[in-house]
Amino acid sequence: MRSRAIKGALYNFLETYTSRYSDYDGYWLFGMLIGELEQFNIDLLGTGCETSDSTPITAAVQLATAKFKDQLEKAGLCLSHIREAQLVISRLPDFRYGYVNGHRRAGFDVNFVAGTVSPHGKTYECKKSVFVAPHDPKVEQRSARGT
Repeated sequence: MRSRAIKGALYNFLETYTSRYSDYDGYWLFGMLIGELEQFNIDLLGTGCETSDSTPITAAVQLATAKFKDQLEKAGLCLSHIREAQLVISRLPDFRYGYVNGHRRAGFDVNFVAGTVSPHGKTYECKKSVFVAPHDPKVEQRSARGT
């Protein structure tokens, strides 16, 4: 049962974290990061960035840790069920074309891999790949949440 809950929490975490609701200043967070992103590791059990700076990177870390803990709670899991938890975000090297709000854009596929280790050493992993184009306010709609 706990195995299924952990797998579900990882899946739901990646779904919510990569969604349009992950924004920075009203725009999709990952479009703001793609220019400086090659590979980025986040300790999901950490407290997030201990800084008052508001940057896309700090927002990505803070959002990841908060959303992960939220999904654990929704799955009925305690932090004591998890010894380690990490998110690895990596941009694939070749750009390709995809669509953003109906506009053809050059961008990259980005892999998100969330993994945990139980107190007994059992590992769990979930992966998701998403097309990300660099932020362009001409074709992106700003969320009312960011204003």
